[in-house]
Amino acid sequence: MRTYLYDEREGLIQGLSIEELVERSASSNGAFWIDCLTPDPKEIHRLGDLFNLHPLAVEDLINPQHRPKIDIYENGLFVVVRDADVDRIEKGARALELDLFLGRNFIITVHTERMQSIEKALARIESAASRTLGRGPDYLMHWIIDMLVDDNLQLLNWLDEEISELEEDLFKAQTQDVLVQTVRLRKNIIYLQRILAPELELIKRLAWDDLPFIKKSLRVYFRDVYDNLARINDLVFAYREIVSSDMSTHQTIVSNKLNEVMKTLTIIATIMLPLTLVTGFFGMNVHFPYKPDDPSVFWALLASMSVLGVGMLYYFKRRGWFG
Repeated sequence: MRTYLYDEREGLIQGLSIEELVERSASSNGAFWIDCLTPDPKEIHRLGDLFNLHPLAVEDLINPQHRPKIDIYENGLFVVVRDADVDRIEKGARALELDLFLGRNFIITVHTERMQSIEKALARIESAASRTLGRGPDYLMHWIIDMLVDDNLQLLNWLDEEISELEEDLFKAQTQDVLVQTVRLRKNIIYLQRILAPELELIKRLAWDDLPFIKKSLRVYFRDVYDNLARINDLVFAYREIVSSDMSTHQTIVSNKLNEVMKTLTIIATIMLPLTLVTGFFGMNVHFPYKPDDPSVFWALLASMSVLGVGMLYYFKRRGWFG
């Protein structure tokens, strides 16, 4: 648990206990931030008792895995946002949840994994506390959400790399490998859209609704965040269309390869049909008007069959039935 208190006279103070923060907040005009990484349920209950958090908010902080939402309570706002992250080892997208409780002069953040947006906010506070936490906990919440949305740009870079790799393999890789790669990428894109769509609705509320504990002057900043996320969502949708197009191209390539195989087999069968007819005709157990022991008959028959086969190949080539 990391604690930060910004006081106009003393500046940034770090490492205070929760009790010290509560005591100082009563006599200070400053703001403070409590960041909890994988907290124990006892710590959450302790925060709930000290800051008089609503029991439902405490329950949500203890049990994450919620959809993005905003709950309004008497003494604060409970906000759930999700950060779309990339697992490059598994080559897949995943969602990281961040829970925020915004009060009059404090903000509490709870998350189960390290998040870039939180780490950037911590670094920003330590270098420029007066321009972040000093502007109020609601501004800090905006800054964290803004960083979280900006981190989604990494998703676009990852998707661009994956699509480029897919299109390179489309014409040279094994059919099954490309199909698996295409389906996996499309599944990840759909999952990302499921993350971003409710996030858009949440930020839209922050940008246009009259919510308590958030200054009206911050709405324009949240609108900028909304525009950025909407643009990212549009690009993800465009990537989905590209992957769908690549899947159609893959099916066309497979169909063309199958047609080539069937064409080759058809040509072979067509050539073999008259040759089989000739050999079957002369293989009948009847007498023909030639000497059976004359070798010239065999060579004449073989030459005739060769000329017939070559002639049919030439005819097929003239008709453009094969290259």
